[in-house]
Amino acid sequence: MWLVGSVVDAAIGCLVQSILGSFFTEQMEAWTHEIGLAEDIKKLEFEMMAVERVLAAAEGRSIDSKPLAESLGSLRELLYDAEDVMEELDYHRLKHQIEKGS
Repeated sequence: MWLVGSVVDAAIGCLVQSILGSFFTEQMEAWTHEIGLAEDIKKLEFEMMAVERVLAAAEGRSIDSKPLAESLGSLRELLYDAEDVMEELDYHRLKHQIEKGS
């Protein structure tokens, strides 16, 4: 967790950018539509963009509130979990593509 007085980390914003840029691709969109997850992925993308806006507003600012610092720490952990889920989805997309091509 972050400590009170720390500065909002730019790495969190980079993580959001990584998730948005790497996993919300045309291939992923087509595949999730094909398997019935398109609506869920769109919701996730919308939430990720909202997180990105909040983090951009907070970037570089000092955190003087312990609850806010803890919330941002939790958010960081959730983003790592989201990245793991998206990587697993991409793995299954590629596996499906290979099996379909065989």
